[in-house]
Amino acid sequence: MKKCDKCNIEIETNQLYCPLCHQVLTGETDPDFKEVYPEYISLTRKILPTTKKALLISMILSIIILGLVNVLSFKGSYWSLVPIGSILYFWFVVRIGVLSRRNVAFRLAFLTTLLIGLLILIDFRSFPDNNGWAVDYLMPILLFSCNLAISVIIWIKRLNYRDYFFYLLIVIIFSLVPIILVVFDVIKVMWPSVVAFGVAIFILLFLVVFYPKSIKEEIKKRFHA
Repeated sequence: MKKCDKCNIEIETNQLYCPLCHQVLTGETDPDFKEVYPEYISLTRKILPTTKKALLISMILSIIILGLVNVLSFKGSYWSLVPIGSILYFWFVVRIGVLSRRNVAFRLAFLTTLLIGLLILIDFRSFPDNNGWAVDYLMPILLFSCNLAISVIIWIKRLNYRDYFFYLLIVIIFSLVPIILVVFDVIKVMWPSVVAFGVAIFILLFLVVFYPKSIKEEIKKRFHA
């Protein structure tokens, strides 16, 4: 039986370091002790390769059919871009959001960016005489919503310090984008971007000042503070 002086617990193990704080354990090693680990059971359902191929083939055929119909019945409008964009968005949601092993923040940021692009496409193709609502209103709202979701993940989920800094970087970038577009006169209606920026900065400061204790301890250990 070994003991961690920092955590003040006894651990039945032959490992050299505490699994909780990674400090060196004290005590004698038992040569007859065998550590038994539980069988790993994945929480995600395995997606068969045939399912992926079927989705991809269906998507490609749908895009080809829509494009051909649009070209053969062309009347000055590329209306097929909207459903084709929706199909591509669905594929990326499945591919990045479900089948990908990347972290949650990357998925949220990528899918939010993709959705904004699709909404801008729908805006300019469907409302040529009164466009701009996607950029002026929906973009700041979606970027703020993504920031809020990532912030909740930071506060609730156990993260290592690298993921923590990566998540904060996404929040900072998504906070600045609407303001930069306002400065360059891309966004005409200022108040949604200003409100989204102000709330995002408040959330960012809150996370920096009151970030989880586990992250604080990890940073101290890494930088020997």
